[in-house]
Amino acid sequence: MRLCSFAVATPLGPLRRIGLATPQGMLDATAARAAFLERRLPATAAQRIAAAEVPPDMLAFLGTGPLAMEWLAEAAEAVLGAGTTATADGQTLLHEPDAITLLAPVPRPPGIACFVTWKAHIEEAAAKGFALKWPEPGSEIRPYYKANPDAVAGPGTPLQLPGYAAALDVECEMAAIVGLGGKDLTPEEAASAIAGYCIFNDVSVRDIQKREMAFGLGPTKGKDQDAGNILGPWLVTADEVGNPRGLRMSLHVNNEEWSTYNTAKMEWSFAELLAYLSRGQTVLPGQVVTSGSYPGGSAMDLGRSLKPGDLVELRIDRLGSLLNQIAPA
Repeated sequence: MRLCSFAVATPLGPLRRIGLATPQGMLDATAARAAFLERRLPATAAQRIAAAEVPPDMLAFLGTGPLAMEWLAEAAEAVLGAGTTATADGQTLLHEPDAITLLAPVPRPPGIACFVTWKAHIEEAAAKGFALKWPEPGSEIRPYYKANPDAVAGPGTPLQLPGYAAALDVECEMAAIVGLGGKDLTPEEAASAIAGYCIFNDVSVRDIQKREMAFGLGPTKGKDQDAGNILGPWLVTADEVGNPRGLRMSLHVNNEEWSTYNTAKMEWSFAELLAYLSRGQTVLPGQVVTSGSYPGGSAMDLGRSLKPGDLVELRIDRLGSLLNQIAPA
């Protein structure tokens, strides 16, 4: 399934919902479950139960576990097959793309762990003066930093250069989204705990990042600004993605392909990264675990630069395309 969080206009303001992408349009997940339950329950009871089984909030949905996915799939098949268009009280089931606004699939995750899984990316950054190095052979360390979960944005959000910085960059990354989570997970348990995957754009300001990391800390303000963590467009469920290895990734600017790589070359799997993250720490539903940029997945790696007005597109096989434009100066 391809899931999303979206906002739809109402007389009381934007309403946030979970959507399921279908050929017929964007299916409101909770409303679809309510319409399905209305076949055998009074409307008020059906809506109450639907909100518990398939909550309209992504964190609550993921926290319900695999059953929520099953309940949604069951409802979607039934209502789409029957041609049902609304609940008993008039809630629309299917929305046209231009009637909604796509948000980050997980609008406010409990945490974002940004790992580095490609040695060549670290070597390229180090060669450009960044205080970075790869773990020694045999090391059990899996380096990551914690990004700001309050700075998450979705497709179409303008990328703003902060007033304190001179250069804006992007990073093409893949992200795993945790389902039920857990603590001290084995890699096998961690693999089962991953609900799905999406594309992640790690927006960076290199001039600040280089200077602050010279102190042995960070990145901080080099990667910590509003709308600096872009997720989207979909949360593609783990069963639909299948093996996350072997997926083509690419960076495009103004419809020109700048670089491409493959997730098969990640040093560690997402299951290994999540297992490491869960050491001594309870990982919660909606936690984001990113791959880090592949070598060549940023303008910095390529010796190129971005400018206001550039349209940045990140593509990953099976996950879609994430587009954001750099805002005018």
